[in-house]
Amino acid sequence: MTATFDVPGAYCEGHFPGRPILPAVALLALVLEQLARELQRPLPLRTIPHLRLRQLVAPGDRLTLAARRRDDECVNIEVRRDGAVVANGALGLGPPEAPAGTLAHRTAGVGQGVPIESLLPQQPPMRFVTSIIEEMPEGLVCEARIPAACALVVGGSAPAFAAVEAAAQAAALWEAVRRSREPSGESGGAGPRVGYLVALRDLAFFVERTPADAPLVASVRLDGAALPLTHYAIEVDRDGAPVLRGKIATYLT
Repeated sequence: MTATFDVPGAYCEGHFPGRPILPAVALLALVLEQLARELQRPLPLRTIPHLRLRQLVAPGDRLTLAARRRDDECVNIEVRRDGAVVANGALGLGPPEAPAGTLAHRTAGVGQGVPIESLLPQQPPMRFVTSIIEEMPEGLVCEARIPAACALVVGGSAPAFAAVEAAAQAAALWEAVRRSREPSGESGGAGPRVGYLVALRDLAFFVERTPADAPLVASVRLDGAALPLTHYAIEVDRDGAPVLRGKIATYLT
């Protein structure tokens, strides 16, 4: 199938002030909307085996989606703008599977004094991380919430893949906290620096949707780096039960 659609400005609000860019999770929402329209039924997202985000997308951009169904319940997708590829990869469709076991439930509090607003470039309604729960040598555990005012929220809940943005912000916050502790000038400044999600891999989703404004726990762990590209293992849970697990790559400007 092929479909053409325009990028609504609401999806870019707060991401980022002064230079609105479509979040990767919003691009996913738009792609799934087009697929659901073609098949005339809702399409829950079960996995993302791999997805590459190759170019930035701005409000008002006109995108063309090409999708091809495979034999393994996956769909290969390619999104173009003016003929140039902006994203491509594979999406696994179908109801999520419940994972075996549960996670240790954590509550926020350890890092309440960290000035989140001065270290993250995202602004409401696209700032999901609210506080630090635990800091580790190679990662961070944060509390996050998807605000009801976010354009990804419909009927009081957001698709589970929206929580990928919470993990991406936790990664950005970990990098910013580290910079803030380095000698002045060593890392180019401790303030917020814009970064982009450039790849998602081996992502599994365990619920279809998550309530707006409900506390989430987003964990990120460094998996490798060749700056400005950094790889993380991520996990998001709610009330001790997994929402998603997988890996992301970010590019820091």
